[in-house]
Amino acid sequence: MRKRPGACLAISAAAAGFFSLTVFAHGFGLSEEDYDYLRSTQNLQRYDAPILDLSPKERTRVHALINDPQTANDPLARDKIVKHELGIFLERQLWEKQHPGELWDVPRK
Repeated sequence: MRKRPGACLAISAAAAGFFSLTVFAHGFGLSEEDYDYLRSTQNLQRYDAPILDLSPKERTRVHALINDPQTANDPLARDKIVKHELGIFLERQLWEKQHPGELWDVPRK
């Protein structure tokens, strides 16, 4: 190690990078409480296809809507907003399946 301080530094940097990426990646998605909420209010299970197909950005959006402090005291409004957003995500997934190789948000040429 003393002869190759650059290698030691590179290994340390790689380990730190891996650790930070795994911690960061864990931040994406839905918590157990979010899945409990979806199960009880939206009748969705953790392994339902629409939930599995959500991108990290979409999962983060759903998490934010479920935990929005503005709707914390109005569960009916929160349920409606979450249901609407999940509907939009499902609609986009269906469109993308009907239009292979295209993305719903990319203008056609």
